[in-house]
Amino acid sequence: RAHRPPPGGGWERAVSAGGRARAEARANVKKAQAFGHVMRDAHGRRRLQDGDRVMWQGPTALEGGTAVLAATAGAEAAKEEAVHLCAMAAGKVSAVDELDLMLRSARATSRAAIALHVVVSSHTHAAVRALLHRSRAAWQSSDVTVIAADKVQAMVAQAMPGYNASSHHTGAWGAAKTFLHRLLPSVDRCILIDTDMLLLADVAQLWRRFDAFGPKTLMQLPLLHVHTPPPSAAVVRAQVREAESNGGTLGAKVARTIQDTDMCTCVNLLHLGRMRAGAWEAMVRDGWNAVDERKRGDHSKMRVSNQGVVHLALKQRPEAFKHLSLGWNLNHCANFYGCRFDSAAWECGEAQGAAPAAQQPTSEGLFAGAFHANCGKVKLPPGIKRHSKVPYSESQAEDAFFTSNPNKRPSWNDFSKFVAIVAATAWAPGRVGGLQPGTGEATGKQCVLRSSAVCG
Repeated sequence: RAHRPPPGGGWERAVSAGGRARAEARANVKKAQAFGHVMRDAHGRRRLQDGDRVMWQGPTALEGGTAVLAATAGAEAAKEEAVHLCAMAAGKVSAVDELDLMLRSARATSRAAIALHVVVSSHTHAAVRALLHRSRAAWQSSDVTVIAADKVQAMVAQAMPGYNASSHHTGAWGAAKTFLHRLLPSVDRCILIDTDMLLLADVAQLWRRFDAFGPKTLMQLPLLHVHTPPPSAAVVRAQVREAESNGGTLGAKVARTIQDTDMCTCVNLLHLGRMRAGAWEAMVRDGWNAVDERKRGDHSKMRVSNQGVVHLALKQRPEAFKHLSLGWNLNHCANFYGCRFDSAAWECGEAQGAAPAAQQPTSEGLFAGAFHANCGKVKLPPGIKRHSKVPYSESQAEDAFFTSNPNKRPSWNDFSKFVAIVAATAWAPGRVGGLQPGTGEATGKQCVLRSSAVCG
């Protein structure tokens, strides 16, 4: 399905549907010519380098420092506008196991062409590169950007002097999410999804929300959170219903009441092109300067995380933000907003078949968009008390889905059943869609996982 590009979408506005492929090919040639260094190796692969970014183009890209893998998901995918999916898998190699499951869920629940952008560290680079090679048939394209903690800290310090990224348990890698517009300079828009989440609905539904962005909108993410006791909960629920019925648009009064604990940057539609134009970092800088100097960087007095920084920017310019339905963040912290996993089934057909219809939300506006395995029990570093702010620790493994010990996996209101279904899939480079369901379905068909939840 060809989506209408947003206002200011550049050269794509003048491209007809029939000439899109030729125009994209010409644009790719121009991009390649812009790289600082171009060469070919003995296997005929093309090496593209621009500063620290190194990419290989070719059928065997595993050995390259960064992989850009050709689309093999069928001719139909090439006709679509790709959904750009971004993820952060840096710091700990165990985070790549979470990324693996999150990506399997994204591919299992959608037939859309997906362009994948993964930000990694030196510790996770090799593991992510191997994962992208195993899953190469699942993506229209994929690339990897390598970052270093000291460079992230320098970026943060430039915008927010005195900010210590290590004081939050996500460390520099969580702070890096604030600067994706710099780290991914060639990406105009993307959907950022944390690795401790699993998609239960088609990611293309999220991508279409960019069409409703206003001329000043920078991002859309869950901003309202029903966690207060009655009667306040009734007020917040009314605000949620109003915002979600208005496509996420918030009133100025509601925007002023949002706390940093209400929102979640775990699933975030980012207009990186507009963020690079300068407005975003100005908002971050102004928000940081508005904080009392005695509180800056003190994790006991403010939320020193990507979420906390986005909250500071929200207070500066609320019109740049839209609320995203809570159905895209059915999270453990909120007991999944009273939702419970109901069922899931594979629908298998030809690759050119129509994508499954969107789920219908309940009266509360909730549906099974994404499951978030947050607020799990973690082993605290020495000297850190329970319920205190936890700093970043290299020794603390990332294992939100209990892949290392499935027998210890919580029920999560039966969402553990969905985790098990996703975990039973396997990457299959020779298969249409690149993913093999755990059902043993014959090759030659692309299968889509349809799921539902009962809410209320």
